[in-house]
Amino acid sequence: MIDFYVIADNEQKPNPKNIDKLEYAGGIESDIYERLIKKGIIDSRFDFYSDFRWGNQLVRQLDSKTEKIGSDSDISALKRIIDKALNSESGLIAYGD
Repeated sequence: MIDFYVIADNEQKPNPKNIDKLEYAGGIESDIYERLIKKGIIDSRFDFYSDFRWGNQLVRQLDSKTEKIGSDSDISALKRIIDKALNSESGLIAYGD
């Protein structure tokens, strides 16, 4: 699973030991993540097994892509995570395992 946390764009990357201080936005299983890449929503440069960060602007672009494609269970899983970041006007940081 890859776990997403809400983080302000101007906030430094926290030490993984302190990740619990960030708001947990949700997680996505590897099979869903791979389908989102195949659908063209998530860029393949964001590796499931590594840590990465999406700024607020990229989160908005992902939201726009989800709206253009429509909704299914994979997109709904990502949309719940994106919405938490959008509601906070923040980005997301992901920790893959």
